[in-house]
Amino acid sequence: MAWSCSVLVALLVVLAVTLFGPVLRDPTAGFAARKGRLASVEVRPATRQGSSTVTELRLVADSGLAVDLTVRVPDGPVRPRPTVLILGGKATGRDAARLGGDVGDVVMVALSYPFAGDPKVKGVHAVLQIPLIQRAVLDTVPAILLATDYLLEQPYVDANRLELVGVSLGAFLVSPAGVLDQRIRRVWIVHGAGNPAGVIDYWLRDDVGFRPLRRMLASLLNVLAGGQYLAAERWVGRISPRPVIAINARDDERLPRASVDALHAALKDPYEIVWVDGPHVQPSRPEVIEILRARILERVSVEVFPVGS
Repeated sequence: MAWSCSVLVALLVVLAVTLFGPVLRDPTAGFAARKGRLASVEVRPATRQGSSTVTELRLVADSGLAVDLTVRVPDGPVRPRPTVLILGGKATGRDAARLGGDVGDVVMVALSYPFAGDPKVKGVHAVLQIPLIQRAVLDTVPAILLATDYLLEQPYVDANRLELVGVSLGAFLVSPAGVLDQRIRRVWIVHGAGNPAGVIDYWLRDDVGFRPLRRMLASLLNVLAGGQYLAAERWVGRISPRPVIAINARDDERLPRASVDALHAALKDPYEIVWVDGPHVQPSRPEVIEILRARILERVSVEVFPVGS
């Protein structure tokens, strides 16, 4: 019996070290090292979409970080163009660059989450993937930084007009990248919020009815994901004096208003808060996606940032 208890304790210790080890200290200090230097680029065959060419790429850094991108470049002579780097929802990933119709004169680039597990797994099997999920969350900011390195070397990207857009889940992770890489000229936070523990608690409300247990689970999951270090309200004010635009939905069923308010309260000039009608953006709501896409492209295509600002 004593031997069995010792084994159980040892297993619990190993599990705790495995899960909490990466977030015992602030992981953001290691983001630059994890980004590393671009070591190779795998280019897959290009396809056509309307009046643009779509190319899928895999970037590999000397740190081992691998990033999948989709790049959509409008037809015409190769020249620097305004560029949008999109971090979308979990189910969209790099396919976000393919959404919608004509992109005008804007280069659209979308990044997949660097997740090495099976996104279709649910239940107990999903629990076994927690370390992989955690690694993907912590690798997302370095992935954005590596993608920025690559894009700014391309002849079709205007280095003074590279903008970062985080949508839904992506909206929670773009603020640190916007702070750490000042080459990003503007950050868009679309259907995002602050206070990630509060958002997780809100997501669990239908599955865990006992409020104290739900709050405990939300806090635990937030810690495992490094939310105490990555929360938007800790970062977004430091993007200034570069601008931030926060777009939120009045009827958003996925985000508690208190968490949205926490994000807005942390913004610093110059910033804009835009409220739109409708529910939370997701792949099954193409009308919501199109409204947001059109609004962003309209601004990106015409606004120029002063050199040196």
